[in-house]
Amino acid sequence: MNKKASDVIPYVLPVLGGLIGIFYVNFRETSFLNPMLAVAVGVFLGWGAAQLLRRLMR
Repeated sequence: MNKKASDVIPYVLPVLGGLIGIFYVNFRETSFLNPMLAVAVGVFLGWGAAQLLRRLMR
C-alpha cells in the first residue's frame, strides 16, 4: 500500500493543486491579472507537497 501511494502522489497532488487554482480563479476573478498564474502556482505547490510527502513516507 505504501509503495503504491508513493508512486501515485507525484501525479495526483500537482493536478489537485491546479484544480484548486482553477476554482480559486473562478470564485475570485479580479484577484489575478493572469488566471493561468493561479493554476501554475497551484501546480507548483502541489508538486512541493508531493515531494515533502514522499520524503516523509520513506
